[in-house]
Amino acid sequence: MSIGLVLEGGGMRGWYTAGVLTALTENGIDVPCVYGISAGASNALTYISKQITRDFVRTMIQYSADERYISVNNLQKTGSLFGFDFIFGELFHSLLPFDYETFFNSPVQLKVGATDLATGQAVFFDKSQLDEDMTAVRASCSLPFLSNVVSYRGHELLDGGCSMPIPIERSIFDGNERNVVVLTRDISYRKGPQPEFPRSVLRVKYEDYPLFVDTMMNRPETYNNELDVCRRQENAGKAFVIRPSSPIVISRYEKNLKKLNQLYEMGIRDCEAALEHLHQFLDQ
Repeated sequence: MSIGLVLEGGGMRGWYTAGVLTALTENGIDVPCVYGISAGASNALTYISKQITRDFVRTMIQYSADERYISVNNLQKTGSLFGFDFIFGELFHSLLPFDYETFFNSPVQLKVGATDLATGQAVFFDKSQLDEDMTAVRASCSLPFLSNVVSYRGHELLDGGCSMPIPIERSIFDGNERNVVVLTRDISYRKGPQPEFPRSVLRVKYEDYPLFVDTMMNRPETYNNELDVCRRQENAGKAFVIRPSSPIVISRYEKNLKKLNQLYEMGIRDCEAALEHLHQFLDQ
């Protein structure tokens, strides 16, 4: 029976996911196909390359406080709050080199989700469609208003979380009958009914993409509906959900290293606490 690993995004909340994936790696758990959105897609890279160790991630967290990683200065200079040229350039190639060979030779598949601005729908790229600069992952992490539109393989793209923040339904559509889902919100969380941006503001910025504007306006409902799918699948024994054991109170752009490390450690602890039941789920 096929199994998917579904990774929610959430900006800096993604360090929680990194903790979960570290614990999975330490316990030899390889899920055959990974679905990653935004920070979830970024974490999926080092999970598949087997680099998501405690030392590696803690060093990555140290770099996340670097101005080149995330800063208003980046936004002013390049149009993107996150320094993607630094993250997928110097950091990825020199400071903490990514193991491309292990990643591409791994039997674990990857589906990276981004939002197509023309259709307002999610589009997914697999490993064979990724370039050395991981442009699809960059697109998946590119937040509206805080990032430039990414052109890739005939698509104009932004954050995958706009259209499909928790890609469990894509995994089910692809034939995965069971899924391990890693969320970055605790069990009590529901997104409020108000969109993040007014339609009038979205129309000014993305006037050429009316379907994307509609997607952004429907984002709260989309997110809560995907939470409901996770809950139904979990209750039916078809999903194993690992979620923060307490509410995450950091911002999407958090730079406090103590808070980020605590979040990472929570991910490790929560996954370790669930291992017995997770093994039972995987062995069914």
